[in-house]
Amino acid sequence: MAPGTAAVRRMVKSLVFDHAPRVLSRGPADRKRIAITFDDGPDGDTPRYLDLMETLGIPGTFFLLGDRAKAHPELVREYVRRGHQIASHGYDHQRFTALGVRTLLDQCQRTEAALGTQLTGRPWVRPPHGSLGATSLVSLLATGYTLAMWTLDSCDYGEKSPDALVARCSPERVRPGEVLLFHEGQDWTLAALPRIVKNLQAAGYECVTMQDLFAT
Repeated sequence: MAPGTAAVRRMVKSLVFDHAPRVLSRGPADRKRIAITFDDGPDGDTPRYLDLMETLGIPGTFFLLGDRAKAHPELVREYVRRGHQIASHGYDHQRFTALGVRTLLDQCQRTEAALGTQLTGRPWVRPPHGSLGATSLVSLLATGYTLAMWTLDSCDYGEKSPDALVARCSPERVRPGEVLLFHEGQDWTLAALPRIVKNLQAAGYECVTMQDLFAT
């Protein structure tokens, strides 16, 4: 593919995502509110994440894998009991662009069954890797899903320095309505979060669930 063609495709994809109904990335900018979100749970570290969020006194939005949720129903209930939003992250972390429509919708339905009823009304889903093509986008929207993306990637899947994560998510790099992306199962993320939250709160930001961020 020619470099110019790739750039055009990225631009068209960005325009579609920015204007498609029920594709959420940046929240309203009229208030200093942000959403801290986590992908890939639940796992053995989930109780540590939930304990930390309780200590920090903030809610989070957790995008869960269906196969892990099915294996750990007690943790799914614990997210909700502690006041967090839960939503789908696909069933087994396959890229949605690699799945046919029937398989994609079947995997999403199986994940919804493992999660139970989402409190958002319409089901929410975050595509693994953020990988979403025209076919998967249209299919999910037609089925009633809300697509939940992000605006600031902590890159904690590759960056293992807590200091670097704190710098990447500093108030100087965050804007009102930001949706921050983190991942479960990582000691360095747990080590960085208290400083990240403290710095953002000192700058006047309020941490809310993604549902609350986009509530009208």
